[in-house]
Amino acid sequence: MTYFLISLTNKCNKSCDYCVVKQWRNNPDFPDKITAGDLILFLGKELQAGDVAELTGGEPTLFPDLTVLLDWLKKHGAKAIIRTNGLNLGGWRRCYDNLIVVLARHDSDEDYMGKRKKHLLPQDLVLDGIPEHVKQKEQGKPVFVNDETSPLTSHPFAKAFFITPDGKIKFMPCCNEDLGTVWDCKPRKYHCCGNCPYMLGAWNLASRIGNCKTFREGA
Repeated sequence: MTYFLISLTNKCNKSCDYCVVKQWRNNPDFPDKITAGDLILFLGKELQAGDVAELTGGEPTLFPDLTVLLDWLKKHGAKAIIRTNGLNLGGWRRCYDNLIVVLARHDSDEDYMGKRKKHLLPQDLVLDGIPEHVKQKEQGKPVFVNDETSPLTSHPFAKAFFITPDGKIKFMPCCNEDLGTVWDCKPRKYHCCGNCPYMLGAWNLASRIGNCKTFREGA
């Protein structure tokens, strides 16, 4: 199984304190270069049914043709995760039962959040910052989505790619090796250690889709 962490855009309409892309966010020196078509071309070579694609940014709902990419992921049997502040979150969300929405509150008021929450499904999350139960844990220790009902201590990912808005690709996180771009990447064989806290967190989150009755949390 393969994990794709895809940063769709550097554009964002907010400035969350915990943002890890402050250097690139809304910075004209770091323009977006990838399109949905570019990503589909690359994913078509690598993605298999059951793989996990996490979409982030910036604010991923600002990415042109987001639903084109989501349609392709659903058609090809991928589990998808999107981390968003809720901008442009609407009725389209309910077309994707293979998707988890991680909705970040930050400084949004109750009216804003209420309008976004009504579009969520049972497997979705609403976060105030990064709560303890989804934070990455120390190397070698399990990461739980729910400490009582999700005793997952390993993940099935053999490969993991990090794709940035300029189209560059790196293996992650065990070896931060450049692979070129989505246009010229020729991936080599790679095996994750199987005990990486980042991958454990990704797998625990993705597992909610298939186990949403078990992992229900109030939105």
